Amino acid sequence: MRNPLSSRLPCGMCENDLIAEAFAEAAPITSRQVSSHVATCRACAALLEQYRQLRVQFHTLPIPGVSVSGLHAARRALDVRLGNLTRPRLFLGIWHSPVGEIRIGKTDTGIALVEFVNPAAPRSLPPALRQTFVVESGGQEIAELVHKLADYLSGKRRDLGWIVDDALVRSDFQRQVLQATAAVPYGTVVTYQGLAAAIGHPKAVRAVAQALRHNPVPIHIPCHRVVGSDGSLTGYAGNRLEIKKRILEVEGIPVTETAKGPLVVKDRMYVGWRRDHCFCRPGCPSLKDQPAGDRVLIPSRIRAEEMGYVPCNICRPDAHPLPEVSPPPSEA
Repeated sequence: MRNPLSSRLPCGMCENDLIAEAFAEAAPITSRQVSSHVATCRACAALLEQYRQLRVQFHTLPIPGVSVSGLHAARRALDVRLGNLTRPRLFLGIWHSPVGEIRIGKTDTGIALVEFVNPAAPRSLPPALRQTFVVESGGQEIAELVHKLADYLSGKRRDLGWIVDDALVRSDFQRQVLQATAAVPYGTVVTYQGLAAAIGHPKAVRAVAQALRHNPVPIHIPCHRVVGSDGSLTGYAGNRLEIKKRILEVEGIPVTETAKGPLVVKDRMYVGWRRDHCFCRPGCPSLKDQPAGDRVLIPSRIRAEEMGYVPCNICRPDAHPLPEVSPPPSEA
């Protein structure tokens, strides 16, 4: 049976969105979409005005014999119904991945959530998800995402090719940090300090770390490629550093265990100049003039050349290469 609440008008506009806007129940993004549409669609503009007039009549209509409590109950039911119409759907699924359980969420717009699930934590969904979305089971849509993610974690692909829905991004600052993080190439790392400098806030290292701590789409937005100034793998997915280590090793980044925890071996990596697209040995004298935000660490000459970087003419990493990094042992 066709659902009358899902009807679309001949112009493609969803009539439910017009109703929600007329009754002041539309989400901000829906309200903007309606305003933009009716500016050019005379039919929808007229229909919106009719619904607004209907709203006025509802508010002035006397209802004899109906109790105030009954009206409140009806209002609550209407709020739930309208909320389900105006909130986007989130299709959720759990994948038992090689690095633990991962909850994946997709809307009609894109990927909104990738979350490492703590086995010891309750399985109930965070309230923010229920407030922002109408949550549904993912099914085939999630299965397709899992397939790409499995290929990525096994080293078969370098790009997930996902489109992100940023509904769970908390602020403009976090959005800026995530955009800069998304630009860090596969198989390279930068530091939190370098990332802060790259976005024009060199003193906001802690704020950058907090923004990445709440990254709604890790792996695709590669916060695993951001490390401490000393190369330490600080804070990832609730301090699950083993996951961060495994993903970096898949990408060819050398990580070693120390008394203080896993560490990216910076002296075994080339230093790239992101603006000039050249790369140096870690002890090159030219690096004293390099801005922190311009620095990226690259594990091999092959990776540097794949990215279009050319060797420095001072330290000559082409003539004096670093020892090659052995790939991590494969698991059975």
